[in-house]
Amino acid sequence: MRPLQITRSSPDHDVLVELYRKEKNLKLKERYQALYLLSEGRNCTQVAKMLKRSRRTILNWLNAFNRGGLTAIVPILSPGRPSRLTEEQKTTLKDDVLQHPRDLGYDFSNWEGKHVSQHIKNKFGVLLKVRQCQYLLHELGFTLQRPRYHFQKADPKQQDDFVQKFQKKWILSDPTM
Repeated sequence: MRPLQITRSSPDHDVLVELYRKEKNLKLKERYQALYLLSEGRNCTQVAKMLKRSRRTILNWLNAFNRGGLTAIVPILSPGRPSRLTEEQKTTLKDDVLQHPRDLGYDFSNWEGKHVSQHIKNKFGVLLKVRQCQYLLHELGFTLQRPRYHFQKADPKQQDDFVQKFQKKWILSDPTM
């Protein structure tokens, strides 16, 4: 039985080194490293021990590279669970969140995760937890903003005078120090 090895002539050793150095995706970087080590003449078992991966994993990467080149070893991102809201519902939600909550009949003034969860349950009949609603708001392009309070009766001139006159005094608990 002949040993498994790289059968493609491109990319060469130097190109693999350059791809490894420039790559930001850690999974792909690890695969470039495996190909680099295999191109140096190491076998799959040695590479598997060096990268702390199974021999089967290295064989899979090698076979994929031999069949399809560099594009075949790019890791496929798992799509995750489908959203419970449709794109149309998300657009409607975005329009609603852009409005003031009191305009929609709520008794609160700021959109937060728990309020968005309540709104989604009332409007679409879908139950989403608070954290998921926070992720959804971020996905829709919103960021967390807190209102700044402005005290109507405060005198700005007196506040400035206080800041100018205020001095911190440190009091030692042990006077011998």
